[in-house]
Amino acid sequence: MLTELHISNFALIDQLHLDLPAGFLVLTGETGAGKSLLIDALLLLIGGRASSDHIRFGADEALLEACFTLPESHPLVAQLRQEGFLLSDQQEVFIRRILARSGKNRSYLNGQMAPVQTIQDVGRQLVDIHGQHDQQSLLSPKTQLELLDAYGGLQLLVGKFQQSYVEWKEKLEALETLQQRLQEQVARQDILQFQFEELIKMQLLIGEEETLSQEYHRLKHSGRLGELSNQSFETLYNGEHSVLRKLQDVTNWVQELSQIDAQCQTWLPYLESSAFALQEVTQHLRDFRSQTESDPERMEVIDRRLAGLQRLKKKYGKTIEELLVLVQSLEQDLAFLQEKDEQIAKLQTDVTNSFEAMKGLAKNLSTKRKKVAKQLVNQIQKEFKELKMGTMQIQVNLVPNNNMSVFGPNGMDRLELLLAPNPGEPPMPLGRIASGGELSRIMLALKTVFAGNDQIPVVIFDEIDSGVGGEAGMVMGHRLRQLAQFHQVCCITHLPQIASQAHVQFVVEKVTLEDRTHTQVQEAIGIQRESEIARMLGGGKVTPTITQVAIEMLKNSTLNDKNGPSTKRPTKTSSEN
Repeated sequence: MLTELHISNFALIDQLHLDLPAGFLVLTGETGAGKSLLIDALLLLIGGRASSDHIRFGADEALLEACFTLPESHPLVAQLRQEGFLLSDQQEVFIRRILARSGKNRSYLNGQMAPVQTIQDVGRQLVDIHGQHDQQSLLSPKTQLELLDAYGGLQLLVGKFQQSYVEWKEKLEALETLQQRLQEQVARQDILQFQFEELIKMQLLIGEEETLSQEYHRLKHSGRLGELSNQSFETLYNGEHSVLRKLQDVTNWVQELSQIDAQCQTWLPYLESSAFALQEVTQHLRDFRSQTESDPERMEVIDRRLAGLQRLKKKYGKTIEELLVLVQSLEQDLAFLQEKDEQIAKLQTDVTNSFEAMKGLAKNLSTKRKKVAKQLVNQIQKEFKELKMGTMQIQVNLVPNNNMSVFGPNGMDRLELLLAPNPGEPPMPLGRIASGGELSRIMLALKTVFAGNDQIPVVIFDEIDSGVGGEAGMVMGHRLRQLAQFHQVCCITHLPQIASQAHVQFVVEKVTLEDRTHTQVQEAIGIQRESEIARMLGGGKVTPTITQVAIEMLKNSTLNDKNGPSTKRPTKTSSEN
């Protein structure tokens, strides 16, 4: 519900703060006092189009603020928490909008700056304004269909269909993705095959390029390698003056020293290890000398191999490791193309089976909706009769579509809610009803029927009493008061029969203070309210008799809570199996 409304520097309103209770609220006052300004302010708060004309003369900015309190079960609570606009322990929604003459308007949602589109989305779930305005959820065929399902208790069946619809869409998208992939790869099949054969033929190995490069480098310098290794071997091993022979002489001398001086004995292990190390090097040099022969043919083979590898790397723009990954990918793609017919056939079967299952649920849902639609028409016609609109005829048409391309998440039906205001006139969509007052009364009838299913917390009726007499006004007042069991209801009215039924009445007045015109709003309580109802009854001329009638009307309004017409729709059983 809307708990607080603050308006500053808006049109004729200088400063206004209202604490709003639950129930049925009315705004009354003389024509031109500014009652519609409150509706205009609320429309702007929930994302309506702003203009600098809304800003009070002499001010640079207008400030509009509203606080809504929602039950934990309301879907908007979960949505705002998920989007980060609402804390886990918070259920209040604060909307703030600043209108600036510079055109730099700002909108805030729970203290965070938010785009107007976000405010509009939130506003649609908070407030329904009925009259000559666009903020009317019941004008949406999607909303009408959802309320029809809720009215008939078909949500479980709708949920089953939606699950089946999602499964069908997923399978259909998988098939389309596969077909697209096939279409792309079939066109490139010859190229894929050529690339695969070219790469396989090369028998690529990880690390091969580095190994071959090292071997080529050794062969290229084989002469110098042989010369150096031979000189090293001869110096270490051959001849009377070889390093190993001289090292043996040194070892013999140290052994003789150690016999004379024992401390020399510790040197011998070093000489022995050195001799062992040099013998190891000598053995490696002997083996290496035999491997350093020149091999032009091998060099040519390596050169061709390295050139081939370099060509592939340049052609594909990949390393050897990446080319090996490409080979695996090409192999999978070619295998996929060979099995394409089987895969397509399997997915097509899955899609067909899923579609038939979804279609069966959709037909069952459509059948039940048609039954519910007949009950709904009867109930709405009763409401029209009660509201003295007996000539108004309503049609709830469900137009099925059997084309799979038009199945949507709500089934195979398009809902058409049509009305014929007078006998002999063709039925028209709700949005084409010309009179704002007539449209408001139609919305009252629909809201009454859907009262237990509609989750929008705040409902506002403007011009609902246009062209309505006393008896019809009394019935409308009863309905509005009863509707307040499910919503916070606010109504602008000139009819005392409606105003007297309200739980709370606000009087709007236009006053002149310090040569400036101001619109003020005050709650009418006790004698003040009796005087306002009497004013509305007497048309400006208030007599004791009229005052007494006003008092009686206010007393009788509380009796209507128990004895008034019931808004409870007939109990229906729902078979969704």
